[in-house]
Amino acid sequence: MLVLVARLEVWGSMDARGAVRFLVYRETTVRGMDGRPFDAVVENFSRTGFLFNAEVALPEGTLIWIGMSGAGAREARVVWREDTRHGCEFLMPLSQRDLQHAFRSRERMVEDLEARLRRASMLREGE
Repeated sequence: MLVLVARLEVWGSMDARGAVRFLVYRETTVRGMDGRPFDAVVENFSRTGFLFNAEVALPEGTLIWIGMSGAGAREARVVWREDTRHGCEFLMPLSQRDLQHAFRSRERMVEDLEARLRRASMLREGE
């Protein structure tokens, strides 16, 4: 008899468009196309976009770069704005790997890697 054990992790919620939105509330740096940085807080993100809050008022269509700890920087476009909240779309959707690593601290990534290595080691010992 073959037994399959699986674990499902849900980090966020489904939005009206059917995309999984991951809630993060992480501080980051955003740069306008002029290269000037400003501080922002990313509230949530998905494979195709994100919502950030910052003391700026960028018009729709503005191209920006956003830093995502664990996944590098990405180019995006502001698609809507309400006061200091900005809804953006990535110009290139995140890959599965980048989606898993975006906005994760280096410490958390190391902890996850160590846990995977321990599990792999236990599996080898049990063979």
